[in-house]
Order: sequence, then C-alpha cells, then structure tokens
Amino acid sequence: MSETAVAGRLWSDGFYGRIPLPPLAVGALCAALLVGILTLAAEWSGAFEVLASRGLSWWQHRDGRIAVLLALLAVTTPTALRYHELGTRRNLDALAASDLWPEGFPTEVWREGAPDLQRALFFGLTGFALVPFVASLVDGNPSIYFGPDYWGIWQAWHWVTGAFAAFWGGVLIYRVQADARTFAALAGSVERVDLLRRESWLPFTRQGLRSTVPGAIFVTFLALNLVDADFWIAIAVLGTVVVVQNLTLLLRPLRGIRDRLREAKRAELGRVDAAIRGEAGALDGSLIGAREAPGLADLLAWRRFVEAVPEWPIDASTLGRLALYVGIPLFSWVGAALVERMLDAVID
Repeated sequence: MSETAVAGRLWSDGFYGRIPLPPLAVGALCAALLVGILTLAAEWSGAFEVLASRGLSWWQHRDGRIAVLLALLAVTTPTALRYHELGTRRNLDALAASDLWPEGFPTEVWREGAPDLQRALFFGLTGFALVPFVASLVDGNPSIYFGPDYWGIWQAWHWVTGAFAAFWGGVLIYRVQADARTFAALAGSVERVDLLRRESWLPFTRQGLRSTVPGAIFVTFLALNLVDADFWIAIAVLGTVVVVQNLTLLLRPLRGIRDRLREAKRAELGRVDAAIRGEAGALDGSLIGAREAPGLADLLAWRRFVEAVPEWPIDASTLGRLALYVGIPLFSWVGAALVERMLDAVID
C-alpha cells in the first residue's frame, strides 16, 4: 500500500533513513549536544559566575532559560515532522486496508493533495517572521535589536536557534495542514460505511489528533515561560491562535467521515422503518437484511442500535489522547521546575 498511497519517499527519509536509531533517540542526542555546547559557551563566557553573583539559577535568568528552550525546540520540530510523516503513512495504510472503497483506495485523491516541497519551503521561510514577532511581544520595543548594546553571545544563540526552529515549524505546519486537507478529501470520497466496523474509519480520527500535536508542542514551550510576566501577552496571543488552529485541524478530517456516518445511519434507519411498516424489499442493502426473516423484535432492537451509533468517529481512547494533548501545556510549570533542577545539578 505504501507505494500507491504515499507517493515516493518521505521528506525526512534523507536524514533519518541513514541513521539506525529511532527518531526520538536521534532527537535526544541532538538536544544533548546543543545543551552541551550551550553549557560550554556559558562556562567560557563567565555567565555562571555572573548568575551566581546575582543569586539566580540558569532557569530564572531569561537569556539562559530561552537559550535552553530554543535549543530543545530546534530539535523537537524536525523530530515531530518525522513522526507526523510516519504516522500519516500508517493511517493511509490502514485506510487502504479497509473496506471504505469497494472499488479500491482512491490513490488519485491522495496524489492530488500530496504536500508540495516548494510550498513547504515557502512556509518554512515565512516561519522566520515568527522570531521577531514573538521577540517584539516579549520585549515591547523592537528598536533595541538595532542597538550595539543588545547583541551578545546569548542573543546570537537565541536568533539562530530560533530561526532554525521557526523554519522547521513552518514546514511542519504546512505538512500538517496539507495532510488534513487530503484526509478531508478522502473522507468525502468514501463509498461505503459499515456501521458495525468502527475501526475502518478510526484512521481519520487518529490523523485529526495527530494534527494537533505541533500546536501542543509550541504552546508547551511557550508555557514554560509563564514564570516571566513579559511573556504573558505572547502566550495569550499565540495560545489563542494555536487553539483555533488545532480545533480546525482536528475537525477537518472528521467532518467528512461524520457526514458519511450520518448518511449511512439515516439510510439504515429508513430501511428499518420501512421494514417495520411491512414494505416488501425494504431491507435490501441493509446489514440486518442478511439475517433470515428478522422479526419485529429484531428490527426494533437493530433500530435502537443504529440510533446509538455515534455520528462522530471518536471513541474513549481518542478522548483520552485529546485530553492528554490539551493537558500537556498545563503541566509545563512542573516541567520547568524539573528542568531547572536538572540543569542546576549538572552545573553544580
């Protein structure tokens, strides 16, 4: 199926495909390398002595905290892109193995909406604008960036790692949006919905949830700066944007299959009601029609079952995952405290 539904190789195969480690391990090693370089730079520049003289930890100092977070974010964004691509491929494979398209998986629908590399690069370059935008919301005075007293080793680190993270973040957002549109198109092309086989349409749900992960990651990194009051405006503005975006991306692939489920339910209820009224051939095409002469009790029980089938392709595990994604930023303060302790332990 991968050769037909997923055109060509994944974008991230060029890098991760050559490394015999899972993406999470690669990301962890890169993060450790960046934090190690950052620690050496801080030691070389005497930053630790300055912080000690002020009675501050690295995490309490804005430049130190942002330097660490941007280093981690610069590694997290390409890693998240890799996992998004792998997860999208698995969902496509699951759809191709389902019976939603009796005539075969519509590969032309996928290929028409397949992400375009040039557009992805454009989104990545556009993402550079996020760095000065967030910095302006935090500092409140963009003119300071043009003064000679502003620039130093930490500011250079912030802007370079921030630009790298913003570029891959832009590519990731484009990829997520493009895949969400394609899954919505696939949902609209579904030819048959079996009300007894919920697992056949759950890939749409998983893709919708996967689409919310980048926003949850971004908000989490922002929320780790709640200890700094200057970040509150940036967190409020960007957090609102992310919430709206996540809801849109979550619902886009779900609405199409919801409409198909609703149509299937209405059609089945119509057939059962006609059979209850005694109309001949009413159960042609009905799932219960395969049974031999279902009685009135069977028809009434089947009608109650069909009415109870949810029209949204969401189950308990889906709700649990959604709650987890939403709750991740809420635990950012705890994460900030743990990171601060770990850094202090390493430094001391």
